[in-house]
Amino acid sequence: MDKFDIIVIGKGLVGSAAAKYLSFKNKKIAIIGPQEPLDYNKSIVFASHYDQARVQRLIGKDSVWTRLNLESVNQYQTIQEQSGIHFHDPTGCLYVNPTGEDSYLYQAASLASDFKLTCKPYPTGSAIVNDFSAYHFPESSKGLLEKSPAGLINPRLLLKAQLAVFDQHQGININDTILDITHHNHGYTVTSHEGNIYHASEILLAAGSFVNFFNLSAQKLDLKLKNEIILLARLNPEQTKELAKLPSLLYEIDNGTTEGIYLIKPVQYPDGNYYIKMGCNMPEDIYFDNIEQVQQWFRNGNSDQFINRLKQELLKILPDIEPLAYLTKRCIINRSIHGRPYIGETHQPGLYVASGCNGYSAMCSDAIGRVASHLLLNKKLPENYAVKDFEIFYQ
Repeated sequence: MDKFDIIVIGKGLVGSAAAKYLSFKNKKIAIIGPQEPLDYNKSIVFASHYDQARVQRLIGKDSVWTRLNLESVNQYQTIQEQSGIHFHDPTGCLYVNPTGEDSYLYQAASLASDFKLTCKPYPTGSAIVNDFSAYHFPESSKGLLEKSPAGLINPRLLLKAQLAVFDQHQGININDTILDITHHNHGYTVTSHEGNIYHASEILLAAGSFVNFFNLSAQKLDLKLKNEIILLARLNPEQTKELAKLPSLLYEIDNGTTEGIYLIKPVQYPDGNYYIKMGCNMPEDIYFDNIEQVQQWFRNGNSDQFINRLKQELLKILPDIEPLAYLTKRCIINRSIHGRPYIGETHQPGLYVASGCNGYSAMCSDAIGRVASHLLLNKKLPENYAVKDFEIFYQ
């Protein structure tokens, strides 16, 4: 049986960040989780970070999210230098509401002042298009532009970079899928699908949307799990070059069939092609109750049935593009009760959790991981955060 001081269960963006920070403290740290699956039909768990582009914003929905975003982005240069892996493109982030000012735009100015951020407001749709002619928005639109370091990140490469730094500090990286956590007098024993057994004094459970499945925790978190469909539009090299400086977009549309669009400029995917990425919520979105439903979604979900609808919405925003092809990707997000992550010690002493990130974790995963690691090592949250910010709610 392999013994560790701390085991991080879940090798996603939050888990890898937490493991990295824990490894700085001369402890024996392991991170355990599966690699990105080559065959979805054989995989037990999945993740949404199997992707090339995520929006990086600065001003979040409240001060907690804003602080997490800024603390993360301020570490990117260091992570890139330490790992030798470039994952951040500070092309800017544009927020637009087609019907005018909303609650986010109303409070953004106050948050920008509190955190000493400079943003550019837009009073009309034409004002936005004057700066970004590729985009099209109704004249009734209002918006806000965050410049560098807002933009986008490559989640696959961010994960790779975090694990590279973890490896440099003698962290142990194990490619197993944990199915059982058992508490006993001397800590915890964890058992993997592969039949391996590991022991640790403390556990950080960072299993994303799979945190409530299997026998990982005696008491389940109060989370809602929802599917997410991504449209990828393949562009030719000429149009890719023309849109190379386009800021990431958060578009607060809600027209009854599409809600909350996010869009990212063309980036290169593993097949060598460049794709614009667009995601959103739809009335047909699925809420999951069990692991079998999630597995069915990732393996065989009919996301392609929505290509035409998503295509139409994309071409309203970028009317001059001429994609060569369209395809979809299937993802999953989880939503907590209070709209912020659950970070804390569970009712089982020594079992900690960092989950419930509401679809926002990619852009601030480094800070979420740092907060969780600080809690494990110091038995308290870092300065500027309160227990209520990340309070855990159970089913």
